Amino acid sequence: MVEEPDNGEYGRPRRPGPETVSYLAGLPLDENIAAQQAREYVSHFRKRETSGGGGNEDGGEEEAPEYPPMLSAAHAALSSVFREVASLACEEIPSQQVETLIRICCRYSLVAKRAVLASLSTYWVFLSTHRFGSHVAQTALRCAAAECEENLDEFDDGQGDKCEGRLVIEDSYGGLLEDADEGGGAVAVPRSLPELLVRSVEELKQFATELAVHVCGSHVLRTALCVLAGAEFVEAFARPGSNQQGVAAGEWDTGVLAATRRGKLKGKKKKKKKKRGTATMDEGGGGSHQEATVVKAMKVVLELQSEGFRTDADALLNEMVDILLFSDGKNGGEVVPPGELQQCTCHPSAGPLLAQMLRLLSYCDFHSRPISKKKDSRKEAEPDRRLGILPPEPRYSHGSRAETVVRRLLCWDSSIAINEGDADGEESGAKQPHAGDIIYGLSGEPRGSILLETIFRCCPDPFHDELCSVGGFYEEATLREYIQHGVSNYVVQAILISVRNREQVSRMVKCICGIVDDGSILKGKTNLSNDDSGAEDSRAKPNNRRMGIVWRAFEMCATKGSSQDQEQILSALLRGFASFAAPLEDDDAAADEKKSDDKKRRKRSKAKGLSAEECIPHLMGLTPGSCEGQPDGHRLMLDAAGARAIYHVFQFKERLRSDWVNGVLRIYGQEDFASIANDGLGSRCVMDGLLDGPSRSIASKKLVEKLSDRILYLATERVGHHMVEKLFRALPTMEDKASLSAELSHSLNRLGSNAMGRSVMTTCAVKEYLEGESVWREALAKQKGKENWLEEITGKKEDSDGEDEEVKTKKRKKDKKEKKRKRKRSVE
Repeated sequence: MVEEPDNGEYGRPRRPGPETVSYLAGLPLDENIAAQQAREYVSHFRKRETSGGGGNEDGGEEEAPEYPPMLSAAHAALSSVFREVASLACEEIPSQQVETLIRICCRYSLVAKRAVLASLSTYWVFLSTHRFGSHVAQTALRCAAAECEENLDEFDDGQGDKCEGRLVIEDSYGGLLEDADEGGGAVAVPRSLPELLVRSVEELKQFATELAVHVCGSHVLRTALCVLAGAEFVEAFARPGSNQQGVAAGEWDTGVLAATRRGKLKGKKKKKKKKRGTATMDEGGGGSHQEATVVKAMKVVLELQSEGFRTDADALLNEMVDILLFSDGKNGGEVVPPGELQQCTCHPSAGPLLAQMLRLLSYCDFHSRPISKKKDSRKEAEPDRRLGILPPEPRYSHGSRAETVVRRLLCWDSSIAINEGDADGEESGAKQPHAGDIIYGLSGEPRGSILLETIFRCCPDPFHDELCSVGGFYEEATLREYIQHGVSNYVVQAILISVRNREQVSRMVKCICGIVDDGSILKGKTNLSNDDSGAEDSRAKPNNRRMGIVWRAFEMCATKGSSQDQEQILSALLRGFASFAAPLEDDDAAADEKKSDDKKRRKRSKAKGLSAEECIPHLMGLTPGSCEGQPDGHRLMLDAAGARAIYHVFQFKERLRSDWVNGVLRIYGQEDFASIANDGLGSRCVMDGLLDGPSRSIASKKLVEKLSDRILYLATERVGHHMVEKLFRALPTMEDKASLSAELSHSLNRLGSNAMGRSVMTTCAVKEYLEGESVWREALAKQKGKENWLEEITGKKEDSDGEDEEVKTKKRKKDKKEKKRKRKRSVE
């Protein structure tokens, strides 16, 4: 393939030949078939090694399978189109065939990895800016660095130097490897994979600033940075319905590498318009899948684990970082005024790239420290998709490369000390000449806010407090402005879930309580139109409802706050709903006639606040009795943020949560609880909050009474059966558990009709109950032993009594007093 004369900065390959396109389109390539054939081939020889011979059941020698046909065909095809791979990558259909070739060959061959990288040499920059070529470039970089599922180049099939895998490689790539030995031709395949990989990234490095702002090039740069850092981004939560199938499924089938596979072309269909009012009541789209990611170590081939490659990769990574930061690395920590870099932070492509680069650097710095310094005493909540609890990010340390990046992005002057005595942060913000304005500007930009959230989650503890002071997040007026903004409120949410100590929690709660207290962020959009047509009025006020702030504030108080903080935020919420909630007993006519009385009543209720029972329907978005008469399986509409806030309220101290627990159990009826238990969000937030929380002994008894006629229905439902199992485990006494098992034992046929019912039968020992009480108790004892064993291994030992620390402390004091009294009596 001859390169055309440069029309611009990038080298562009010629168009592929029609014969090559036809040849590639006629290949019946299938990655799944190739993987199945390779596994059968490998398993045959592995069995022969373990059995000590190759005999079959009849005593004769078992015939060895042939080398995987699909794999040998893929190697032959890759060598045939070697000089036109870059050309084929620029066409829509051939590019997908090329990606399939790369995935099949690199999965089982180290030589193929070198051939793929060599085939794209000198064309990396152009492919990175191409619509289809960028996908091929990402797939090539990622698959070339990935660990082989099985390296069949040197696989021992009992034939020594004439092993079949080596012969296939020599037949396919022999001519290319000979060119490398003779030193002729620029298209030869070098012997060193690390050298090829470094050379490929160096091509991209020369145009890194242009690629960073390119919609396709930024993705290729991200893949290159991941390869250099030896880490990658994986989904924090598995997608709903993505159950792994197949015992032999590995990283190439279901892991990160599977994400590089592109599916078949789909016909162009018209998108259906969403009907208004069908979405879940959540600012962040609670009904959609949350694409949260975590950084994880990349499994790479052995050659890329050498010290030589790591040294070269670290040096190249630092050079790439300097280029993307528009820094020559020689300014000696001098503060550079805002300029082109700050504009890139808000760019649709460069902004997310900078955020991912910071996460990679933080990860590398965290894992480069000694093991003793990695340990962190902070107590983090368990990540959960339904509850919206994100996994913690690795935090960089003082003096690291990541810290340099953050200070460069914010134009932070490290020579200026923050005045810790200034509670409002005004003096601190004035001392930093640029950082305060940059933080304020980034928080209002869709892409810049993501970078700012990343900084808050990755920075060390002292710097987090300084950022909050300089950004004005400790000032109620400035914080209110942040919260009312459609983008900035997500930055506030990130701050709330990343606070580091109780002092920060107290300062944030003090500001948030004043904002929640007036009800401005609790009330939804109001329409000024008076007609009954239902049409939206252009004078409608913007939606300033920010339930996400309330949810994150409750999460912060539950995990890191004191009982005083929890009490303050609860009181503010009750007064906030009282500020706009009209009295339920007054109709419209009475309200018009007695406006003065209503004002007085609201004024009194504002000072006192609503009760917990009145507040719960507003928070959850579910009116008591609204599920009566609804068919089984109907869709339940909940406020996702409010339901998650309820979950955290159930984790508060006993004197604060008791009214809320009793309120939920009192106001909602049987059908309401059945619908909540059979809803994914409602079951995880409300039912699990009651049955897994510290109030489970009280809640479980009342729920059995409430759901007495609906337990059998829930036991056979996909979501509801989890609640039945947890309800059984949460019951405090064996008599209560026996009554539930007895009730379920009357419907064995229905429970045995599906997998959910059979799971409930096992958990509740329903069959054993029919055999006798002693057998039933033995079965439960065995289950309890297994649970305790698993809890000891995972370190998640739970308290069986369902009491929080406050109650336990009172009991300990009471026991001590009783012991002292007994001692005095015995002495007397």
